[in-house]
Amino acid sequence: DENILKEVVGQLEEVRIKKQQNIFKKGSQGDAMYIIASGEVRVHDGNHVLSRLSENDVFGEYSLIDDVERSASVTAEKPSILYRLSRSDFDGLVSQHAGLTRGILKVLIQRMRYMNELEEKLSKSYVKISKQNRKIKKQRDSINDQKQKLEEQNYDLLSINEEKNHLISIVVHGLKNPLTSSKIMAGMLRNGPRPLSSAQKEYLEIIDHSLRRMDKMINQVLDVNVIDSKVVQLKIESINLRDVVEQVLVNHRVIIDQRGLRLQTDLRNVFADLNEVYIFQVVDNLLSNAIKFSSPGSTIFLSAKKAGGMAQLTVRDEGVGIPKNEVEKIFDRYMVKKHHLKQEVPHPGLGLAIVKKYVTAMGGTVTCECEEGIGSTFLVKFPL
Repeated sequence: DENILKEVVGQLEEVRIKKQQNIFKKGSQGDAMYIIASGEVRVHDGNHVLSRLSENDVFGEYSLIDDVERSASVTAEKPSILYRLSRSDFDGLVSQHAGLTRGILKVLIQRMRYMNELEEKLSKSYVKISKQNRKIKKQRDSINDQKQKLEEQNYDLLSINEEKNHLISIVVHGLKNPLTSSKIMAGMLRNGPRPLSSAQKEYLEIIDHSLRRMDKMINQVLDVNVIDSKVVQLKIESINLRDVVEQVLVNHRVIIDQRGLRLQTDLRNVFADLNEVYIFQVVDNLLSNAIKFSSPGSTIFLSAKKAGGMAQLTVRDEGVGIPKNEVEKIFDRYMVKKHHLKQEVPHPGLGLAIVKKYVTAMGGTVTCECEEGIGSTFLVKFPL
């Protein structure tokens, strides 16, 4: 009550502290508590500040009851006035007033309740964290399992890829002998005892040219899978697109005439750094597609020229076109077009996928502009 507080005040000693003056140090024997009348102090353990206290705050009160060493140091942050109550004076007050003891017990019990609440909160947090840790561990184990499965699948894919390359090697070497035989037979026909007609000579020239191209393709293992594996080191040289288109047209002129197709060309000298085998295959595939999907009497347009600072090859037909929902898929592997009952349907193959791979390998781009029922236009661009 008020009278007891007045007696406590009568026992307080006023202490004036300068800025940065140490009030007591960690490890010193506790023998008094302090009330801050004015100023500010910091409670610290070495350089680590635990808290800062100001006017009306109290510190060191445990030393009135317990004589253990101080658990932290206290230093004035500003010039401060403190009220000091020693343990001996406090003991005298306690012996005279039971109400003082009850008040102290009440304060301690409030602190205990507060600590119990904190402990309960910490316990709940610990349970929550434990659940999260178990969940994280379960996810980590799942990820490790998936990683192991992916490594096993990757190993299987590598094995399959090696087997595929082995098969490609067998096929390529197997083609060498019949190709060589065909070239020999073509030479024998050309140099045979009987003179050839002009048409026969033209056909034989086409056959011979095709055989030479096949030989080059085999020598470079011309396959889209080889490009994927980045095994091929391309031989790049300056090539005139006009020359490539004209040579490819020689091979297709007969079938163009047989199918009653009209041919319109705009071929100009335009040079780009290309691989000879790849660019011939690109032009051949695009022209073959245009012929395949063109109706008799329709026109195929071919151009090679400079456009927008690039070397541009254009192949346009007036065929069945491509549905809008299929345009983005036409360069996917094994997705070429088959004309069946006047409908465009997916069919296994490598036609346009090879075009895409070869053009990309040579540093170019290929796009398709089309409208179903009207025709398709393929644009191939390379840096000049």
